[in-house]
Amino acid sequence: MTEQEVIADYDVRSPASRTLLTVIGTIVFVLVAGGLVLGASVLMRDTKVSTSVVEIGESAQIVVDAGSADVRIVQGKPDVVHVEARVTSGLRKTDYEIGRLGDDIRIASGCQAWFNPGCGVETTIEIPKGFPVVVKTSSGDVVADTIEEGVLTVRTGSGNISGTALDVDELAADTVTGDISADFRTQPFALKASTRSGDISASIPQGDRTYGVEATSRSGKVSSKIASDEDGKGFIRATTRSGDISLRHK
Repeated sequence: MTEQEVIADYDVRSPASRTLLTVIGTIVFVLVAGGLVLGASVLMRDTKVSTSVVEIGESAQIVVDAGSADVRIVQGKPDVVHVEARVTSGLRKTDYEIGRLGDDIRIASGCQAWFNPGCGVETTIEIPKGFPVVVKTSSGDVVADTIEEGVLTVRTGSGNISGTALDVDELAADTVTGDISADFRTQPFALKASTRSGDISASIPQGDRTYGVEATSRSGKVSSKIASDEDGKGFIRATTRSGDISLRHK
Protein backbone atom coordinates (compact mmCIF):
# COMPACT_ATOMS: atom_id res chain seq x y z
CA MET A 1 0.00 0.00 0.00
CA THR A 2 1.18 3.60 -0.65
CA GLU A 3 0.79 6.38 1.88
CA GLN A 4 -2.17 7.69 -0.12
CA GLU A 5 -3.99 4.37 0.16
CA VAL A 6 -3.67 3.76 3.90
CA ILE A 7 -3.87 6.38 6.70
CA ALA A 8 -3.63 5.26 10.33
CA ASP A 9 -4.19 1.64 9.23
CA TYR A 10 -7.59 2.42 7.70
CA ASP A 11 -8.29 1.22 4.14
CA VAL A 12 -9.48 4.21 2.14
CA ARG A 13 -10.18 2.30 -1.07
CA SER A 14 -13.64 2.93 -2.47
CA PRO A 15 -16.61 0.85 -1.16
CA ALA A 16 -17.11 -0.45 -4.71
CA SER A 17 -13.56 -1.81 -4.81
CA ARG A 18 -13.94 -3.53 -1.46
CA THR A 19 -17.27 -5.06 -2.54
CA LEU A 20 -15.74 -6.31 -5.78
CA LEU A 21 -12.86 -7.96 -3.92
CA THR A 22 -15.33 -9.61 -1.52
CA VAL A 23 -17.44 -10.94 -4.40
CA ILE A 24 -14.38 -12.26 -6.23
CA GLY A 25 -13.12 -13.91 -3.07
CA THR A 26 -16.50 -15.56 -2.47
CA ILE A 27 -16.67 -16.85 -6.04
CA VAL A 28 -13.16 -18.28 -5.83
CA PHE A 29 -14.00 -19.98 -2.52
CA VAL A 30 -17.21 -21.49 -3.93
CA LEU A 31 -15.40 -22.76 -7.03
CA VAL A 32 -12.61 -24.30 -5.01
CA ALA A 33 -15.04 -25.89 -2.53
CA GLY A 34 -17.22 -27.17 -5.37
CA GLY A 35 -14.18 -28.65 -7.09
CA LEU A 36 -13.14 -30.43 -3.90
CA VAL A 37 -16.65 -31.84 -3.42
CA LEU A 38 -16.80 -33.00 -7.04
CA GLY A 39 -13.37 -34.59 -6.82
CA ALA A 40 -14.16 -36.34 -3.54
CA SER A 41 -17.50 -37.58 -4.89
CA VAL A 42 -15.83 -39.00 -8.01
CA LEU A 43 -13.15 -40.74 -5.94
CA MET A 44 -15.75 -42.19 -3.57
CA ARG A 45 -18.23 -43.21 -6.28
CA ASP A 46 -19.45 -46.73 -5.78
CA THR A 47 -22.05 -48.82 -7.62
CA LYS A 48 -23.80 -51.78 -6.06
CA VAL A 49 -26.27 -54.16 -7.72
CA SER A 50 -29.45 -55.30 -6.00
CA THR A 51 -31.73 -57.99 -7.43
CA SER A 52 -35.29 -58.94 -6.51
CA VAL A 53 -37.72 -61.55 -7.84
CA VAL A 54 -41.46 -60.99 -7.46
CA GLU A 55 -43.85 -63.84 -8.15
CA ILE A 56 -47.01 -62.85 -10.02
CA GLY A 57 -49.29 -65.45 -8.47
CA GLU A 58 -52.94 -64.74 -9.25
CA SER A 59 -52.43 -61.05 -10.08
CA ALA A 60 -54.30 -59.75 -13.12
CA GLN A 61 -51.59 -57.15 -13.75
CA ILE A 62 -48.47 -55.79 -12.11
CA VAL A 63 -47.89 -52.09 -11.35
CA VAL A 64 -44.27 -51.00 -10.86
CA ASP A 65 -43.85 -47.58 -9.24
CA ALA A 66 -40.15 -46.79 -9.72
CA GLY A 67 -40.13 -43.31 -8.19
CA SER A 68 -37.21 -41.23 -9.50
CA ALA A 69 -35.25 -44.18 -10.89
CA ASP A 70 -34.53 -44.64 -14.59
CA VAL A 71 -36.13 -47.83 -15.92
CA ARG A 72 -35.34 -50.28 -18.71
CA ILE A 73 -38.06 -52.84 -19.47
CA VAL A 74 -37.09 -56.11 -21.16
CA GLN A 75 -38.65 -59.51 -21.78
CA GLY A 76 -38.31 -61.96 -18.90
CA LYS A 77 -39.37 -65.36 -17.65
CA PRO A 78 -42.99 -66.50 -17.11
CA ASP A 79 -44.78 -65.93 -13.81
CA VAL A 80 -42.19 -63.61 -12.23
CA VAL A 81 -41.03 -60.00 -12.39
CA HIS A 82 -37.27 -59.69 -12.01
CA VAL A 83 -35.86 -56.32 -10.89
CA GLU A 84 -32.17 -55.48 -11.04
CA ALA A 85 -31.07 -52.11 -9.67
CA ARG A 86 -27.69 -50.43 -10.10
CA VAL A 87 -27.37 -48.07 -7.14
CA THR A 88 -24.60 -45.47 -7.47
CA SER A 89 -23.49 -43.48 -4.41
CA GLY A 90 -20.90 -40.75 -3.87
CA LEU A 91 -20.05 -38.78 -0.75
CA ARG A 92 -23.41 -39.82 0.62
CA LYS A 93 -25.21 -43.11 0.21
CA THR A 94 -28.02 -43.31 -2.35
CA ASP A 95 -31.27 -44.54 -0.82
CA TYR A 96 -32.89 -47.62 -2.37
CA GLU A 97 -35.71 -49.85 -1.16
CA ILE A 98 -38.12 -52.19 -2.93
CA GLY A 99 -41.34 -53.65 -1.57
CA ARG A 100 -44.67 -55.09 -2.66
CA LEU A 101 -48.22 -54.33 -1.62
CA GLY A 102 -50.81 -56.40 -3.46
CA ASP A 103 -50.25 -55.99 -7.19
CA ASP A 104 -47.99 -52.94 -6.67
CA ILE A 105 -44.20 -53.13 -6.65
CA ARG A 106 -42.78 -49.94 -5.14
CA ILE A 107 -39.22 -48.72 -5.56
CA ALA A 108 -38.09 -45.86 -3.31
CA SER A 109 -34.83 -44.18 -4.26
CA GLY A 110 -33.18 -40.84 -3.86
CA CYS A 111 -29.88 -38.98 -3.76
CA GLN A 112 -28.64 -35.41 -3.59
CA ALA A 113 -27.27 -35.00 -7.10
CA TRP A 114 -25.85 -31.53 -6.36
CA PHE A 115 -23.78 -33.05 -3.55
CA ASN A 116 -23.18 -36.44 -5.19
CA PRO A 117 -22.58 -35.94 -8.94
CA GLY A 118 -23.40 -39.10 -10.86
CA CYS A 119 -25.48 -40.67 -8.09
CA GLY A 120 -28.79 -42.37 -8.79
CA VAL A 121 -30.59 -45.63 -9.47
CA GLU A 122 -30.95 -47.43 -12.79
CA THR A 123 -33.32 -50.38 -12.85
CA THR A 124 -33.86 -53.17 -15.34
CA ILE A 125 -37.27 -54.81 -15.07
CA GLU A 126 -37.87 -58.18 -16.74
CA ILE A 127 -41.57 -58.79 -17.36
CA PRO A 128 -43.38 -61.99 -18.44
CA LYS A 129 -44.42 -62.34 -22.05
CA GLY A 130 -47.97 -61.15 -22.70
CA PHE A 131 -48.63 -60.07 -19.10
CA PRO A 132 -50.22 -56.61 -18.56
CA VAL A 133 -47.70 -54.32 -16.85
CA VAL A 134 -47.91 -50.69 -15.73
CA VAL A 135 -44.63 -48.84 -15.09
CA LYS A 136 -44.64 -45.44 -13.40
CA THR A 137 -41.86 -42.99 -12.54
CA SER A 138 -41.88 -39.52 -11.04
CA SER A 139 -38.82 -38.19 -12.84
CA GLY A 140 -37.03 -41.14 -14.42
CA ASP A 141 -36.70 -42.06 -18.08
CA VAL A 142 -38.28 -45.30 -19.29
CA VAL A 143 -36.96 -47.47 -22.12
CA ALA A 144 -38.84 -50.58 -23.33
CA ASP A 145 -36.80 -52.96 -25.47
CA THR A 146 -38.09 -55.94 -27.48
CA ILE A 147 -41.29 -56.53 -25.52
CA GLU A 148 -43.63 -59.20 -26.91
CA GLU A 149 -47.44 -59.33 -26.72
CA GLY A 150 -49.68 -57.94 -24.01
CA VAL A 151 -50.48 -54.38 -22.96
CA LEU A 152 -47.70 -52.10 -21.75
CA THR A 153 -48.59 -48.87 -19.96
CA VAL A 154 -45.93 -46.31 -19.06
CA ARG A 155 -46.46 -43.09 -17.11
CA THR A 156 -43.84 -40.54 -16.06
CA GLY A 157 -43.91 -37.12 -14.45
CA SER A 158 -40.83 -35.59 -16.06
CA GLY A 159 -39.05 -38.22 -18.09
CA ASN A 160 -38.71 -39.50 -21.62
CA ILE A 161 -40.40 -42.69 -22.84
CA SER A 162 -38.98 -44.75 -25.68
CA GLY A 163 -39.67 -48.19 -27.11
CA THR A 164 -37.66 -50.21 -29.63
CA ALA A 165 -38.50 -53.41 -31.53
CA LEU A 166 -41.90 -53.62 -29.84
CA ASP A 167 -44.25 -56.50 -30.50
CA VAL A 168 -46.98 -55.54 -28.02
CA ASP A 169 -50.71 -55.50 -28.64
CA GLU A 170 -51.02 -52.03 -27.12
CA LEU A 171 -48.69 -49.31 -25.88
CA ALA A 172 -50.03 -46.49 -23.71
CA ALA A 173 -47.40 -43.83 -22.95
CA ASP A 174 -48.08 -40.70 -20.92
CA THR A 175 -45.65 -38.06 -19.63
CA VAL A 176 -46.07 -34.53 -18.35
CA THR A 177 -42.70 -33.22 -19.52
CA GLY A 178 -40.79 -35.45 -21.90
CA ASP A 179 -40.54 -36.95 -25.37
CA ILE A 180 -42.20 -40.18 -26.51
CA SER A 181 -40.82 -42.40 -29.25
CA ALA A 182 -42.04 -45.86 -30.27
CA ASP A 183 -40.63 -48.24 -32.86
CA PHE A 184 -42.77 -51.32 -33.53
CA ARG A 185 -41.53 -54.59 -34.97
CA THR A 186 -45.08 -55.75 -35.77
CA GLN A 187 -48.37 -53.92 -36.11
CA PRO A 188 -49.97 -53.19 -32.73
CA PHE A 189 -53.67 -52.91 -32.14
CA ALA A 190 -53.32 -49.52 -30.48
CA LEU A 191 -50.88 -46.74 -29.68
CA LYS A 192 -51.84 -44.03 -27.19
CA ALA A 193 -49.21 -41.33 -26.62
CA SER A 194 -49.72 -38.14 -24.65
CA THR A 195 -47.38 -35.42 -23.36
CA ARG A 196 -47.90 -31.84 -22.27
CA SER A 197 -44.46 -30.65 -23.32
CA GLY A 198 -42.51 -32.88 -25.68
CA ASP A 199 -42.29 -34.47 -29.11
CA ILE A 200 -43.99 -37.70 -30.18
CA SER A 201 -42.70 -40.03 -32.88
CA ALA A 202 -43.81 -43.49 -33.91
CA SER A 203 -42.79 -45.99 -36.58
CA ILE A 204 -45.21 -48.81 -37.43
CA PRO A 205 -44.80 -51.52 -40.09
CA GLN A 206 -47.20 -51.70 -42.99
CA GLY A 207 -49.62 -54.62 -43.04
CA ASP A 208 -53.24 -55.71 -43.21
CA ARG A 209 -54.31 -53.59 -40.23
CA THR A 210 -55.33 -50.00 -40.83
CA TYR A 211 -55.77 -47.32 -38.21
CA GLY A 212 -58.02 -44.52 -37.15
CA VAL A 213 -55.50 -41.76 -36.54
CA GLU A 214 -55.85 -38.75 -34.23
CA ALA A 215 -52.78 -36.52 -33.96
CA THR A 216 -52.98 -33.04 -32.41
CA SER A 217 -50.49 -30.45 -31.19
CA ARG A 218 -51.32 -26.97 -29.92
CA SER A 219 -47.95 -25.45 -30.78
CA GLY A 220 -46.02 -27.83 -32.99
CA LYS A 221 -45.89 -29.51 -36.36
CA VAL A 222 -47.95 -32.64 -37.09
CA SER A 223 -46.71 -35.03 -39.76
CA SER A 224 -48.47 -38.35 -40.35
CA LYS A 225 -47.59 -40.72 -43.17
CA ILE A 226 -50.09 -43.23 -41.80
CA ALA A 227 -53.44 -42.80 -43.56
CA SER A 228 -56.42 -42.56 -41.22
CA ASP A 229 -59.17 -45.13 -41.72
CA GLU A 230 -62.33 -44.60 -39.68
CA ASP A 231 -63.19 -48.25 -40.15
CA GLY A 232 -59.69 -49.42 -39.29
CA LYS A 233 -59.16 -52.35 -36.94
CA GLY A 234 -56.66 -50.37 -34.86
CA PHE A 235 -56.24 -46.82 -33.60
CA ILE A 236 -53.48 -44.30 -32.97
CA ARG A 237 -53.91 -41.30 -30.67
CA ALA A 238 -51.04 -38.84 -30.26
CA THR A 239 -51.51 -35.55 -28.41
CA THR A 240 -49.10 -32.89 -27.18
CA ARG A 241 -49.58 -29.31 -26.05
CA SER A 242 -46.11 -28.13 -26.99
CA GLY A 243 -44.15 -30.32 -29.38
CA ASP A 244 -44.00 -31.96 -32.79
CA ILE A 245 -45.67 -35.21 -33.87
CA SER A 246 -44.26 -37.59 -36.47
CA LEU A 247 -46.08 -40.80 -37.46
CA ARG A 248 -44.74 -43.00 -40.23
CA HIS A 249 -44.59 -46.50 -41.68
CA LYS A 250 -41.35 -48.50 -41.58
